[in-house]
Amino acid sequence: MMRAPLATLATFTALLTLACSGDDSATSATTSTSTEGTTEDSTSTSQGTTTTAGTTSTTTVGTTGETTTTTTTTTTTTTGESTTSDGTTTTTTTTTTDSTTDTTTTTGGGVCGDGVVDGGEACDDGNDDNTDACVDGCVAAACGDGFVQGGVEVCDDGNADEADACTTLCQPPACDDEIISGSESDVDCGGDQCPKCPLDASCNAHSDCASGACIAGACGVFDTCKEMKTLDPGAPSGKYMIDTGGDQAFEVYCDQATDGGGWTVLWATDGGDNQTPATGDPQNLAGDPLTFKPYNHNRARKALLAGLSTESLIRRSLNNTWIKVNHAPFDGGLTMVNQHQHWAATVTASDGASAPGFIGYSNFNITGGGDFNVSTVDGATCNGSTTMGSDHHSAAYYHLNCGCERHYLYSYSNNVGDSDGSYKVNTGLGAWTATAACNSSEGGGLALLLAVR
Repeated sequence: MMRAPLATLATFTALLTLACSGDDSATSATTSTSTEGTTEDSTSTSQGTTTTAGTTSTTTVGTTGETTTTTTTTTTTTTGESTTSDGTTTTTTTTTTDSTTDTTTTTGGGVCGDGVVDGGEACDDGNDDNTDACVDGCVAAACGDGFVQGGVEVCDDGNADEADACTTLCQPPACDDEIISGSESDVDCGGDQCPKCPLDASCNAHSDCASGACIAGACGVFDTCKEMKTLDPGAPSGKYMIDTGGDQAFEVYCDQATDGGGWTVLWATDGGDNQTPATGDPQNLAGDPLTFKPYNHNRARKALLAGLSTESLIRRSLNNTWIKVNHAPFDGGLTMVNQHQHWAATVTASDGASAPGFIGYSNFNITGGGDFNVSTVDGATCNGSTTMGSDHHSAAYYHLNCGCERHYLYSYSNNVGDSDGSYKVNTGLGAWTATAACNSSEGGGLALLLAVR
């Protein structure tokens, strides 16, 4: 029997293998096989490329109405190369996978404005009216949302500025709203609409405070008008509360303009009849002495304020001229019975003219005047001569010289012995000019004020 050559058998086997592989090449790599025969070397080379693509989609629906879709695409590429030489086989495979996830979210439920309160809505009244309890966006109306709720809010500007025309209470600023609103400097006080603030309350200006003194942002009190001028040079003239430490705090008028300011007003007259004299005791704080309305602190306060001072100011309405004296007008004797006093001093007028002289007072023997004087240096009068500025020639007007002589300021009102005061000038000094000659009339005197610093 004849046998087939080995090379022929090997070839047949290879062909049979290829034929049987059939359609499997669509899902797997192509394989080439070389078999070495016994009679000769044989080399076979085969290359193949197989690609498989797949797409997977997954859809998940959540309980809140959210839908998420994930798509994964996988591509596998296999490239095979087989070389048979002397019984050696080599295969190379490459696989690539791409995954893409797309998420789409949709919200379930209804629509704002459909009249049904759906998830995520505080309200839904099905209308476009923003003055009711449910506003745009199906949100419950609230102060600060920028919509004025009818019957509930007066205003709503949607901001937190309490100083504008609408507060965070959705009401206009008021002096009883228990917040700092409008022009107030503290809760329900200060500013141009509300009551003045008490001590220690916050302030922006002296006018915010009942004490008349805003010190370092808080309502307080000064010891004197001079201290105020020192600590606050821009403080205007006006009424302020002071606390001298020797009395309870009380109101005074401060002249912060004349000769650098810092003057505390003790007394003032409009020049009319029946005016309390400068040494008088009855207290009258109703008028405004800065405009020469009748005004008087009692003797105890005048002595107290004078004791804190080293200068006196007499300012008159006539041409707004003044003289100042480098000594206080009173001492503690003012509060005692039958006291009088004199002090040597320098007198200076508003235009700078200056001269030596005296200042003094008496609280007795003054039924016709003579309670207060500023005088020239000593010299002769129509009835003797002066000592420390006064000749004391009459018990009716103890500090008035005979003929009203040698006085930069005197008091004389002797037509009726009622101890009132009428003040005039006999001897001028610079801008401080003389008035009528010695005049005893009731009234008709100068409108002036007396102050200390």
